[in-house]
Amino acid sequence: MQLSHFISRAALAGLTIFGLSTAAGSASAATTVTVAAPNGNSPYIINTDHGAGGYYGALIKKIDRDLPQYKFKTTFTSQNAVFAGLQSGKYDVAMSNFWYNKQRFNNYYYTRANGLDDLRLVERKNGKHANSLAEVAKKKLTVVPVSTSDARYSLLENYNQQHPNNKLNLKGIGDQTTGDALKQVASGKYDVAVYPYAAYKSVQTTAAGKNLTASKSIGLESSYFLLHKSPANKKLTAAMNKELKKLHDDGYLKKLTKKYLYENTFKLPGAQKEFNAHN
Repeated sequence: MQLSHFISRAALAGLTIFGLSTAAGSASAATTVTVAAPNGNSPYIINTDHGAGGYYGALIKKIDRDLPQYKFKTTFTSQNAVFAGLQSGKYDVAMSNFWYNKQRFNNYYYTRANGLDDLRLVERKNGKHANSLAEVAKKKLTVVPVSTSDARYSLLENYNQQHPNNKLNLKGIGDQTTGDALKQVASGKYDVAVYPYAAYKSVQTTAAGKNLTASKSIGLESSYFLLHKSPANKKLTAAMNKELKKLHDDGYLKKLTKKYLYENTFKLPGAQKEFNAHN
């Protein structure tokens, strides 16, 4: 009886150890995905003590929960460093409200759309005003310089190429936070900045923000995750695409938009046509 009891206990211990080993093996089998996000882009992506916050912080955490075969780890750096690291393979995924850019879409894998931005002209309350890019150009309003790595630069550059007789005064610079750019409008250094409505709303209650106002919507832009090109990331892109379609179809993206971006951009005119337009 004692020998039988000993064998039973040993067998149980063996099963327990095997079970723990299997569970540990399952956890370690998850592929680590390095995600890079730019600093200074509230409310889209925020560096908090509890990891990534804001719209994309919540989204990547949801994707992480729903895709147990992957473990997404987010790091923050400058926007230029995000793309340098994505190009070299240091990072697997670039995460922010990155819009369509022909060169980027050729250089990297890109997912289905993960959000929809409402573009506005941000102006000084007692300054000069416009309601379209054409009007900004016609009135010769000064535009806050835009980082050449920012999709807004491509947007404005494309406008100039399409309107050679009514160009914007566009200047490229290095990295600049939303807050710093909008302070230059509030101070009167420049007349206007082009930003999504949520970026304007995020600074509206600050000292500088109280001197600002936003135009009506001047357009919509879908945003996308960008991925370093590799065989493993091609598979990752497919998994993220499946997940993003589900999150759009079940209303999760709409829920995040209303929570973090101050409005439901999916209800704006033209939203259905613009969302995921480049896929």
